[in-house]
Amino acid sequence: MMQTDLDWSHDQYVRITVSGTINKTDLVGLMAEILQHPDYTKKHTFWDLRHVTMGLSIADLREIIGVLKLYRPQTRDFADRAALLVPGKMNQAMAQVFVTMTRMLPIRYQVFSDWETAQQFLIN
Repeated sequence: MMQTDLDWSHDQYVRITVSGTINKTDLVGLMAEILQHPDYTKKHTFWDLRHVTMGLSIADLREIIGVLKLYRPQTRDFADRAALLVPGKMNQAMAQVFVTMTRMLPIRYQVFSDWETAQQFLIN
């Protein structure tokens, strides 16, 4: 079961902490909630995935990217960076596949293994 916590208190990003097994249905619901938030276009996203098990297939990733395409911001100026804090080589490899698949989206996703580097990517 996937558990989530959203923290909108940072000035430049929303921190999304996820734990448990990531599944497509819960992830799409979480993404819809974030993408519909009034501060979404003003804040980058910081995905803390240090306590997850990836339960997604390549087909799931394609569907998730399809959802992201539907929520394309209507403005040219928006927070366009997303840091994925992911532990372990296997989870990082799966996250990197996702990043590669999102190259055509207006959001720049990047995989990180440590908190400080991920945070610097978002605030600089």
